[in-house]
Amino acid sequence: MRHKTFWDTLDGDERKAMEQVGRAPRDPVEPGGTILRQSDLADRVALIISGACRVLWHGENERTTYLASRRRGELIGEMGLLDHGPRNATVMALNRTYIRWYGRETFEGLLAEHPGILRKVLMTVCARLKESDHHRVVVACAPARLRLARLLLRLAEAEGETTALGIEIRQVTQEDLGDWLGMGREAAGRRVRELQGLGLLGDAPTRSRIVVTDIEGLRRHAFGPEPEEQPSHTAEDDDR
Repeated sequence: MRHKTFWDTLDGDERKAMEQVGRAPRDPVEPGGTILRQSDLADRVALIISGACRVLWHGENERTTYLASRRRGELIGEMGLLDHGPRNATVMALNRTYIRWYGRETFEGLLAEHPGILRKVLMTVCARLKESDHHRVVVACAPARLRLARLLLRLAEAEGETTALGIEIRQVTQEDLGDWLGMGREAAGRRVRELQGLGLLGDAPTRSRIVVTDIEGLRRHAFGPEPEEQPSHTAEDDDR
């Protein structure tokens, strides 16, 4: 079951206040388009009206790290606006995405006039910090053989589209997975083939898609108990 979005937490009056201000462009952001760019001045915040986005952090040596996915009803860009700092991540559209923009002055006026909205924005920020910490531990601290499975499980749950082939994760390549996990494309490819051999992933129709064929099996594989370590074999054992 998916978690509540920022919009879900608002009451009727708060939703009406949000709808009465801001600017909603007529045209959507097309798939792959950049909505917010890392290091830019944080001068506005956006509410996703429809569609979905992916949040990425760009580090040294052109390495990219997956941070989160955002969907309809969620705010994006609120952290930079609140702390008056630069954007700390890039947000790209996964599909045709419509958004409503709130400039700094407009959004700060909205929060001053509606304390309930301010409280829910702060709750959203706290929840995201906890989410970030949790997933950093779950993925980064996992054994190497499980890190890819855990990342794919998170992506499938956050972004997956159910098709005749299974749950498709779109706009992601093996190169992306290797980059996000710091293991390189070839290592990520080997891990993908291992999961295919276990019947957890299928053959994708394009290079930029991953197909999960057994989501519950992938979950058990990613978080199941570690296999017991077998005692080492010694020459003394042969003499017994």
